[in-house]
Amino acid sequence: MASWKLVLDEAAFQFFNGLRAAERRKALDAFEQLKRDPNRQHDFGIRDVTGRFLSVLAVRPFLITYWLDDFVLEVRVVDIQRVRR
Repeated sequence: MASWKLVLDEAAFQFFNGLRAAERRKALDAFEQLKRDPNRQHDFGIRDVTGRFLSVLAVRPFLITYWLDDFVLEVRVVDIQRVRR
């Protein structure tokens, strides 16, 4: 069985690239969770401007917004935000 791949949009990659090492490790752990179980229960969902359903996963200290491309087995991360305390 093929495994899921993680794909980050440019803005999500820029955010990730700017994180400190400890935060980057937390984000990488969250990405690995998504790859292992892409159909996991998300915390909430929204629609983008095209009407596509986007899942949002809350993993402290981040909100990770993504959608699943089942055809090519990709978890497409479109946004990462830091949650304020």
